Amino acid sequence: MARRITWNGTTDEAIALLHALREHCACEVANGRTLAPCAAHSMLVQDQRAVDGLLFMRRMAARLLAEEFDVPQQVPLIHEPLLV
Repeated sequence: MARRITWNGTTDEAIALLHALREHCACEVANGRTLAPCAAHSMLVQDQRAVDGLLFMRRMAARLLAEEFDVPQQVPLIHEPLLV
């Protein structure tokens, strides 16, 4: 039975994830058809825990950086790229 992955983030977070994925995609494509999906695309369709973990860390990154380096915490802009 196929797994169903649910995106639990916002639309803006999904767009940021798609932009990051596009930058790091290594799918093997020939004549417009995907011959072999890259690890990132495979993760998005097979691993709910990893997808949730990416979202969690995106939301926690600013706080963790502020705590680690003792800098003022800044709320990331919606249009900032997702770090993968």
